[in-house]
Amino acid sequence: MLKQSVMSGKLTGIPAYNTNTKSNEFCIRQKNTDTICGQCYSHKMLDTYRKSCIPAWQHNSDEFSEWIDWDDLPVVNAAFVRLNGHGELINETHFVNLIRIARKNPHTTFALWTKRASITRKFTKPYNSKWETLYNGEDFGDIPPNLILVFSNPRIDKVIDVPRGFHKVFNNVSKGSTAPQNCTGKKCMECLACYRKDSGTDVIVEMVK
Repeated sequence: MLKQSVMSGKLTGIPAYNTNTKSNEFCIRQKNTDTICGQCYSHKMLDTYRKSCIPAWQHNSDEFSEWIDWDDLPVVNAAFVRLNGHGELINETHFVNLIRIARKNPHTTFALWTKRASITRKFTKPYNSKWETLYNGEDFGDIPPNLILVFSNPRIDKVIDVPRGFHKVFNNVSKGSTAPQNCTGKKCMECLACYRKDSGTDVIVEMVK
C-alpha cells in the first residue's frame, strides 16, 4: 500500500505521494550540478530532520517503479494532491502508475512536478498515440484531465515558457533577482495556481530558498 504524506510549510493542507530522493538515480546524478537540483531541499531534509521519512518513501519508490494492480491503487480523500513533493519520476512505469491513480480518483486534482520530459512525452498525445497498449493491455487513453503536468525547469535564472506536453512550468531565480516572481509569500492552498488549469498563471517563478 502506498504511503501518503502530510506536508508542512508552503504545502500545508495538500497531501503528497513522495518517493526517496536519495535512491533515485536521476536525483543522484543531478545533485552536484549547477542546476536547481544542486540546491535540492529534499536531499538536505532527508540528510537531517526528515531522516525518519526514508523508509516510507523508499517503500513508495519500490511500489511505484513496478506495475501496481488497479485494486491496490489508492482511493484518495482530498481535493488536491502533490505528486513528487519529494523525489522524481523513477521510470516509465512510475509515471503510468500516477496516471492510473488520477484515473481512479477523478474527483481529485493531482499536480506532478518533473524534470523528466523524456518520460512524460512518450505518453502524451498527440506526440505518441500508441502508448496505451504498452502496459498490460490496459486502455489509458490520454492524460486524464485531473492530472496537471508541471515542468520543473532545472536552470536557475533561465525563465522559460511552458514546454510542449506540459500544462505549466515552474522556474527558479537567484536570491536578489529582479525578475518578476509570482510564487512568494503564500501557502499553496492560498494560491492554487499550480493546481488549477484555469488559474490564469501557467508560468510560475519563485526565488531559490
